Amino acid sequence: MKLYHMSQTLQLGNTLSPDYESNMALVQPFIQALEKSTDCFYGMVLNGKYLYAVLGKFRLWEWSNYAKWATEGAFEFIRKTEFPDSYGRMSSNFFYDNLPDCKKLYDYDWGCESEEEQEKVHLFEVDVDDEAPQRRDMNIYDEAYDAMSTSQNIQLVLDCARRYFRGEKTAAPVWEMLSVKTAKAVADISSYLRSGDTQ
Repeated sequence: MKLYHMSQTLQLGNTLSPDYESNMALVQPFIQALEKSTDCFYGMVLNGKYLYAVLGKFRLWEWSNYAKWATEGAFEFIRKTEFPDSYGRMSSNFFYDNLPDCKKLYDYDWGCESEEEQEKVHLFEVDVDDEAPQRRDMNIYDEAYDAMSTSQNIQLVLDCARRYFRGEKTAAPVWEMLSVKTAKAVADISSYLRSGDTQ
């Protein structure tokens, strides 16, 4: 199946590797906390929030983003316990099935960055050995992340995870395709991100 993937590190001809940055190690403690109780998870989240503030003093925010790792932990917990046939976010590769969504996401994530930073982002056409990748609305994940980041509303985050893995959608969904199957970058079409067309 032909899908699209954006990356700052993937090279043409490469095969994609799920969790290539080993982020699951940052997510696992949050999963373990939820396996104990929501109170234990909440304590872990507040501890992460404190650590984020401390590391922020030294501009080390990226790897201390407790809201991201806690949200991913909550989603993986719900997936494991309630939707075991669904692909996990940390064990999957992410793709998009249409170019306009790729452009929209690129503009949102990198539109305010310098030209030098924007040039590091590549869009690839990818051959995915999966006739049925799982389609999820990333807006639901973003809603959960915002709730974790602003108010640490654990119940809302867990409810979002259930909606996400049920395949529900928002009023204007942005579909991300998850797959654990082999995927290879076969064409660099990054020009579309900069000019709006692939030629």
